[in-house]
Amino acid sequence: MTTMRLMAKRPTATDKARAAFRPQGNGGDQLLALLQLTNASFPTGAFTHSFGFETWIDAQVVADAAEAERRSRDWLRYAIATGDAVAVALSYRAALDGDVDALVALDAQVGALKLSRETRSASVMTGKALLAACRDIFELEGTRRFEAIVADGACEGHHAVLYGIAGAGLALGEAETVTSYLWSSIANLVAVTQRLVPLGQVDAQRIVKAAGPLIDECSAIARSRPAERMCSACAALDAAAMRHERLPTRLCIS
Repeated sequence: MTTMRLMAKRPTATDKARAAFRPQGNGGDQLLALLQLTNASFPTGAFTHSFGFETWIDAQVVADAAEAERRSRDWLRYAIATGDAVAVALSYRAALDGDVDALVALDAQVGALKLSRETRSASVMTGKALLAACRDIFELEGTRRFEAIVADGACEGHHAVLYGIAGAGLALGEAETVTSYLWSSIANLVAVTQRLVPLGQVDAQRIVKAAGPLIDECSAIARSRPAERMCSACAALDAAAMRHERLPTRLCIS
């Protein structure tokens, strides 16, 4: 027995990190956890952000359901699928590995991809709200650990990175985590657009439903990209997001 004690490996810092981020689940029911995480009432404040769409709506660039659908789909494919959703996949893997350095690096990269001040702020605001919600509702040790890292100033706490950590902590699959992130992204944006454009509830839900195949395509893209290929290609929306803070009247924070 003495020999076995001597041979026993003492926990390293990496072991402790992995223990902090390992899946905890939500009472053993991952489906319920996923439904709760993507629910519109989950307290992240996503419903207050248009990410520049309000500027387009104010300028009548987006004035009807057809244009709202086209531009929201472009945003999902060319900004989120190759940017934030990649970070979700990579942070999910890093959380399972307990790789804190990778999470911090991803957080910095996500921030660097957001060219407008309001969009960066929105990402951090919703990220910190998600962090607090997962801590208080799901009591995930991984989010507690990352909250301390954010508090120390090592990173800002962007929403995409926190979502990946939450997905890992709730024992969701990687594909489920990334796909649900993409779904909630376009669903939230359409809900915001619905308040600003003549867009009825049925039309809004039709847009979300029609995005299903695109969401699957975007999920596959996001899960196959390495960190060095993260990018965003929505220059017109970036410019609109920069102009948003100077609009005379605004209903959205970004």
